[in-house]
Amino acid sequence: MTNHVHLLLTATCCAGAGPLMQRLGQRYVQYVNRTYQRTGAVWEGRFRSCLIQ
Repeated sequence: MTNHVHLLLTATCCAGAGPLMQRLGQRYVQYVNRTYQRTGAVWEGRFRSCLIQ
């Protein structure tokens, strides 16, 4: 599937993945908007996460 991404992350602290995803999303939106000369949000919704044992 080309319309989404799966990441398997190991955080060093319990709040590590949230800020990482926020910065990654912000940078990606800036890139898409600059590349395609558009404005506004790119994502349909927020990212979801679940704990994998």
